[in-house]
Amino acid sequence: MHSIKIVIVEDDAAISEILSLYLKQEGYTVNLASNVATGLRLIEEIIPDILLLDINLPDGNGFKLAQKYRDISNGILIFITGEKTTSTIIQGFDIGCDDYITKPFDPPEVIARIKANTRRSGLITSDILKIGNLSINFTDKSVYKNGKTVELFIKEKQLLFLLVRNPNQVFSAEQLYDIIWGIDAEADLKTVQVYLSTLRKKIEDNPKNPEYIKTVRGFGYKLSL
Repeated sequence: MHSIKIVIVEDDAAISEILSLYLKQEGYTVNLASNVATGLRLIEEIIPDILLLDINLPDGNGFKLAQKYRDISNGILIFITGEKTTSTIIQGFDIGCDDYITKPFDPPEVIARIKANTRRSGLITSDILKIGNLSINFTDKSVYKNGKTVELFIKEKQLLFLLVRNPNQVFSAEQLYDIIWGIDAEADLKTVQVYLSTLRKKIEDNPKNPEYIKTVRGFGYKLSL
């Protein structure tokens, strides 16, 4: 069984350490970030099952980080913050958070809320989707083809998991670019085609006639189930 992965984005080291200690005792895999930049990198690399996120961070606003997480994952999003105004709480839920915890808090309360959200979401440590000869593990973000690990670059993996989580939904190249690379990225739309091409070579038996990632002419791409 694979451990559920949690990323904590919190600039108060004492809070991060105590939460990490409690979570590790419960068997979770924990990664820490103290700012938006590091948090974004961890989210893109790990695609955590659960994100615990402060709002006021040294280099930016946690809401933007939350939106980025929501763009690539339907995982559990919990704000842990000192912001207690009604408008801020509403904004958090509008973004798509599953829970909102205000400081100060007791770590056992956080653990209890995580477990409650995990039960409601159906997140389990054997969350595996099988499509043809592919096995996709949503918990540890691993991909297997015919029982062998498929080594994917971060952007390839993000593209695959985005499409898998939205089966049969057509995404334009522009939408994929904005979600995966971000509207302020310095790459261009050809990058999407390049990464989709390399992804197909790794997961398709015949990349020129793909079984999974289909091109919908004039519209974009979809994962066919």
